[in-house]
Amino acid sequence: MESRLGSKYINSITSNRGQAALLGIVLLIGMVAVTSVGIFLVGGEAITNTEQQTENERIEQSFVEMGHTMATASADSDGMRSMQFEAGDSGAVTKSDAGWIRIEGDDVDINRSIGAVEYEGDDGTVVAYQAGGVWSERGNQTRMLSAPNVNYDPEAETLWFPITTLSGEGTLDSGEIAVRQNSTDPMDGVRFVENDSVTMTIQSEYYRGWEQFFREEAGGVSVQEVDHENRTVKVMLGYADFDDAFQEGVMINGGEGDFDDKQGVIGDEYETGTPMPPMDDVIDEMIEDAQSGDVDENLTGDQTATLEDGTYYVDEVNGDVDYNVDLSDGNTTLIVGGDWKHEGEINVTDRAGDNVLRIYVGGDIAEFDGEVCVKGCNGNAEVIQFYGPSTMAVSFGPNNSGHFEGILYVASDEKKDWWDGLTIQDGGTCAPDQNRDKEDYQVHMQAGGGTNFSGSIVAYSVCALSNASTFNYAEALADADVDPYPEGYERPPQITYLNVAVHELDVKNE
Repeated sequence: MESRLGSKYINSITSNRGQAALLGIVLLIGMVAVTSVGIFLVGGEAITNTEQQTENERIEQSFVEMGHTMATASADSDGMRSMQFEAGDSGAVTKSDAGWIRIEGDDVDINRSIGAVEYEGDDGTVVAYQAGGVWSERGNQTRMLSAPNVNYDPEAETLWFPITTLSGEGTLDSGEIAVRQNSTDPMDGVRFVENDSVTMTIQSEYYRGWEQFFREEAGGVSVQEVDHENRTVKVMLGYADFDDAFQEGVMINGGEGDFDDKQGVIGDEYETGTPMPPMDDVIDEMIEDAQSGDVDENLTGDQTATLEDGTYYVDEVNGDVDYNVDLSDGNTTLIVGGDWKHEGEINVTDRAGDNVLRIYVGGDIAEFDGEVCVKGCNGNAEVIQFYGPSTMAVSFGPNNSGHFEGILYVASDEKKDWWDGLTIQDGGTCAPDQNRDKEDYQVHMQAGGGTNFSGSIVAYSVCALSNASTFNYAEALADADVDPYPEGYERPPQITYLNVAVHELDVKNE
């Protein structure tokens, strides 16, 4: 009996082991199958991505070649150009109205629609040609593959801009395409725009590419505004000669109505003229470089110090801050990251040659209630140069009694909301809430305590309504060689001649 029970037990174990082995084999086969499917799916996706990337690269190169072909066709009114075009399986589209370009300067006001050729891949990559430029975009990332046809000759101070646009809308398939010039509008030939700025506003789906181009080719200071909502970029090229900026006590960037001096504080020592370039981008770049460590010394806000040849940075100037500036060995640059509310003394004690003190302030407010002078306020007004952004509101009052001797440069090419949210305007006769129907002025000179200003101001608008203040134009500034851009930071390119032509092209499959 025991033997049979043992035999059954052994047979049961043997049977269970056989079933387990069989189950293990089945599970192993299933795992291998699942793994194979996963490898197949991952491998298939990798192959698809690689194929798409390869196709994008072929199409990018083809678009660049097409841009060169279109440039050649624009210059040859009688000829036709052909090429092998790659647009993938989905093809590309031509657009006759894919944005607009407006060019303004002196008596120039040109506004023209611009076309485009566009390809969109399955991965969302967009390759586009527009007005000579070729860009590749994916999401918010843009790469410039070929620069637009904007050419600048710094020696001749001439800007050429042949605008190419397309005659119609349609599709372009892979294969041979023909490019023909339908018409050319020379836009009245070469325009003379000496001592003036030229502003370009470009509205386009590819505005990020245009922004990238101008930042790289003309410097960050050229880009005035980027409006992501309306897909526009505004750039300024050229500038009024800085030798002309300080021919009078006040240079007004706005119109006649942006100057109010009913009590004769400034008198007739002012003029309106071509807007000088705002310093916003330059100051922002200098602050960023200084905060990254590219500075000789960092100062504290309440520090009394002697500044010599070199570059200094402080987060803000607020209160009784004293600096003695020694210009015996070279220029001194003071960079202020925030606001300027000065109540102390900044004096240039010694100077050699043409060395100057440049102050760059990045905040939105400058309040002068201290002394900023050369040797007791009896020196040369070109020695101290104060630069602020176009957003800066400047106040000499209403309760201040400071003295500033030098250049105050806060140029803006348009009216800003300078005083929004600022309490310094309270009680002043230049304040918008007490200034009846007057403009919201950028610079307020209304010091009941008796502020003295000696030098020259460049601003969008000035209000001087307190006869307790004194203003003296330093006539030596008329012949001064003033350069607001320190070494390593460039001004916008100068333009004397502007040459714009519009070429309409016909691009079709043969």
